[in-house]
Amino acid sequence: MRSSAGFQRANMVTSFTEKGRKGGQTAPTFALPCLITRDNQMTRFAQLATKREIIIICIGVSALVAEFILLEGTFGVSLPSDRDSAVSSLEIKTKGTELHFITRNRRFTVVDFWTNDPHSKPLVLRELFFMDRADGAEGPPDATITVEAMSGKDVRWAFREPGERGDIVTNNLYMVTCFGNGESGNTYTYFSLANGRKVRTNRYVELSRDELEALDLPVTK
Repeated sequence: MRSSAGFQRANMVTSFTEKGRKGGQTAPTFALPCLITRDNQMTRFAQLATKREIIIICIGVSALVAEFILLEGTFGVSLPSDRDSAVSSLEIKTKGTELHFITRNRRFTVVDFWTNDPHSKPLVLRELFFMDRADGAEGPPDATITVEAMSGKDVRWAFREPGERGDIVTNNLYMVTCFGNGESGNTYTYFSLANGRKVRTNRYVELSRDELEALDLPVTK
């Protein structure tokens, strides 16, 4: 029944149009408004789809920017275009009833690290020293050290370790010092400059010169 009714309506439109042409009158069309309505609906749908895609892209970009700001501010992770510069900062804020001094100190250290590759570039360490010290609080502060080893614009390795001080102790070793209280003592952690791997942790005392030399050779292999 629906197919027959649709066919009759189509014949009525065609017949009326033919009569208009024979009488020399402009033939009105009744199908055109329906087509325009459908086109408008399709255009509106396309616009909504485009707006939805733009919103999704904006949300994705905003999330990436927020994530990078968090990583840069907290962990010291950097973009390639930002790896040749470093900015230190101080933030004073109140947490509960305590006054906190939050510092982020950055520096570059050129490493005299030799490899068997004659085409290798010099190794540069980009270091971030983060510390959150509460005013009047006893014991060591919340502190971490993040190190990125750069060869040109490329990051060869990176590590992050709790501690307040970082030093290159041999041609192949980096030491992070985490200060303790009177009971726990200090912790000394050693990392290989060849790959950033943690090779040893010592409590209370640093390694002696002989121990460093004994540890220095295996880390390059």
